[in-house]
Amino acid sequence: MSFTFDEKSLIEKIVLGDTDAENHLFLHFKERIEFLVRARLRNKVSADDQQDILSEARQAILLSLRKGGFDPSKGKPLEAYIAGIVSNIVAMYFRNHSKEKPTADIDSYHSIESPDNPLKEIIEAEKKEKLKYALSCLDTKYQEVLLLRIYDELSIEEISNQIGIEKRRVSERINYALKLILKELKKQNYFQ
Repeated sequence: MSFTFDEKSLIEKIVLGDTDAENHLFLHFKERIEFLVRARLRNKVSADDQQDILSEARQAILLSLRKGGFDPSKGKPLEAYIAGIVSNIVAMYFRNHSKEKPTADIDSYHSIESPDNPLKEIIEAEKKEKLKYALSCLDTKYQEVLLLRIYDELSIEEISNQIGIEKRRVSERINYALKLILKELKKQNYFQ
């Protein structure tokens, strides 16, 4: 089926509610509208979102034309008018999308493990204080081996040489110190 494309009469019919005229318009501009949407999105959205935006663009074009938003007497081609609407719809999508945090981002932000969570620093400071207190409750010989092993990152052999006891005794002290500190931390509800 071929028809001559007379923009003025087509728009007049759309304003009057002629659904055939609307169908003719979208048949004529279908590929152009799809191209404009794809070009402006630049493959930055999923295929589903792209289809949603395309539907939204078609609806916006139709509503605008039904309300008499396009005036052919101004000399602007209908294609340029449609391109402007498509451009606005895509721009609104990106504006709205940048304002909204996807649920996964929101969940990760509110997650304690997230480095962006403002409470993380407070919780970490509190844990360090509890750990420091638990460490201070230990006998000096146990504190010493833990500090050398954990904070100074010395090997068992290096600790053995530094404090002058056998490697086996160093390992035993570290294991026993860890059990003591764990017991103290449980008393402080450190793991809740």
